[in-house]
Amino acid sequence: MNTPIIECNSLSKYYSSKNGIIKAVDNVNLKIYRNEFILIKGRSGAGKSTLINLMCGLEKPSKGSIVVDKTHLEKVSDRVLSGLLLEKIGIIFQGFNLLPTYTVYENIEIGLDPKKNNKESIYALLEKLDLKEKINALPPELSIGQQQRVAVARTLIKKPSIIFADEPTGAVDEITAHEIIQLILSLKKEQDATIVITSHRSDNWNMADRVLVMNEGKILINNELHHGRHELRIINSGL
Repeated sequence: MNTPIIECNSLSKYYSSKNGIIKAVDNVNLKIYRNEFILIKGRSGAGKSTLINLMCGLEKPSKGSIVVDKTHLEKVSDRVLSGLLLEKIGIIFQGFNLLPTYTVYENIEIGLDPKKNNKESIYALLEKLDLKEKINALPPELSIGQQQRVAVARTLIKKPSIIFADEPTGAVDEITAHEIIQLILSLKKEQDATIVITSHRSDNWNMADRVLVMNEGKILINNELHHGRHELRIINSGL
């Protein structure tokens, strides 16, 4: 198999609390390859969101390394990281992070080059997401599901080569969840994008290439791909 596009080596993130050290991510070793769709499952508090934040550079590890597209995220400057986030990495946040005083159109356009004419591509994406009639609406005027679709559109419009999505279907109904996943998958097919999604839902996720199961900061199960077939690897029998 080719060189991993994402590689975690002994990756850990610890936090101090009044009750001691919290091991949010604990000694994770992981390789993700180009055009893979990885699903990370686990209960709330298992470490899924922290692992996503580490892999996209939003948090620095307590120890270990994280390499994304040959770049060591724990070593790079903020300028280099910003360039990586703008050009290659797309993030769909669990909390949407929409600007409340910006319209739907403006929230999607904000990450694009203002010198280019982006109207046609934004209109086409809004139509695909059934949001065209909401183009001038503000986020507080939208339903939770519509806000999530705008957050998805803001990420996908940049056509990133790597997409991280933290619980992208957690706040929407089953039909909308299916539509969001299919839209994200379209980028995988069209542009060989690599997708990493976290979820605690029990949806039918059999479209994923590989499923990881986390608990207490560790990856316990890794449904690995070997020589074109999937092999279930139980890393820690304490599940």
